[in-house]
Amino acid sequence: MAFLHEHIILPLSDLVKGEQVHRYLRLLREAEQWTPEQMQAFLEKRLRKLLVYAAKEVPFYRDWFHNHSIDPATARIEQMPIVDKAIMRQEGLERFAAECFPPKERITTRSGGSTGEPFTFYETKLSYSVNMAAKLRTWYQAGYRMGDRYMKITNGKRPSKIKELQDIANNCLYVPFYSITDDTLKAILDTIEQKKPLYIRSYPSPLYLLARYRNGHHDYHFNPRHIFTTGSTLPEDYRNEIESAFGCDVIDSYSCEGTPNTYETHVHNGYNVTGYYGIIEVLDEDNRPVTDGIGRVISTDLWNLAHPFIRYDTQDLVEVKKGRIIRIMGRQCETLLEANGKLLTVHNFTHYFADNFPSVDGWQIVKQKEGNIRFRLVANSLYTPDDGQRIVQHWSTIIGKTVAIELVDNLPLMDNNKHLSIIDEK
Repeated sequence: MAFLHEHIILPLSDLVKGEQVHRYLRLLREAEQWTPEQMQAFLEKRLRKLLVYAAKEVPFYRDWFHNHSIDPATARIEQMPIVDKAIMRQEGLERFAAECFPPKERITTRSGGSTGEPFTFYETKLSYSVNMAAKLRTWYQAGYRMGDRYMKITNGKRPSKIKELQDIANNCLYVPFYSITDDTLKAILDTIEQKKPLYIRSYPSPLYLLARYRNGHHDYHFNPRHIFTTGSTLPEDYRNEIESAFGCDVIDSYSCEGTPNTYETHVHNGYNVTGYYGIIEVLDEDNRPVTDGIGRVISTDLWNLAHPFIRYDTQDLVEVKKGRIIRIMGRQCETLLEANGKLLTVHNFTHYFADNFPSVDGWQIVKQKEGNIRFRLVANSLYTPDDGQRIVQHWSTIIGKTVAIELVDNLPLMDNNKHLSIIDEK
């Protein structure tokens, strides 16, 4: 079964979609045998190619190399400017897009926005393929093989029929949720008990709520081999609740735009970075490397030639020990309780704004002491009063409380260097 899925179904899927996941899964598995010297040589070669390319084809970097009189053929990565979402928004998307890359071949992507700030950028089928292969390899190291039944629990339905067909071909049980009630949790647990997926993947928050419900109801007995978490920070109490409920290890992962897949080892001794895909630096407030302590993740994507991410400040914090990431600190995914007892996660709001309001660059929800809800919005020039009225009407009906809009210039940072999505003033 694994041979059929990996060597026949996956290559056929690549052929239909114009991707190369099968090829790079094989190459990544071969790269596991490389020495540190071989990996370093590979990264240096890819980085040199990227810098020369960016200096020629990307307006922002072409101007930067010219203004600083630096030769991209010999430039060191630490000489390059650190950029973030604010700089990219200020400069404009096309300033970071490669002029030579055919527009019809680039993919317009929006980041998940779990912190309330969705971000639009370009990627390519090649960069997608390499990153997807990196995620599959993470699963392989935990025992997964193509064709094994797994369940993906996430917010919202599949965006296309092609994705639905891929789920069937890949033996994926796709379980969408829109708000979380006892009935929702029971239905998901009943499906797990009936379908018996060997692996489960979801955000930490819904998994925690699912685990808490299961720990309070003793009618469920099937345990998967592993549970994979992604998309937001995994608190230790969440991990303990999930592992106790499902009787298996939780393996956490971290990634965002322009960042190589970073995943917890199956022996839980830290996180590995998919070095084949990119370079991660951990820097302090003065942009000095951190080998022991807490620092910011600065990422260089070596494969995305449509929109190069070079020394991209993710604004996520991690803890490192002897140069190795041991804890992801930078993301939180809160929940909001509706008047009817339902729980909404941050991803409900992420999808709502991403799908309906290009006029909103950032958002934050404040649960006020008197019980009302305030939406803080960072609006752009497309925003109109009608947008605010639609948002108020929609969420007042769903949440069952008075909703107000506050337009702000920016969203304040928390101590962990992220924008808190949901603030409770009580």
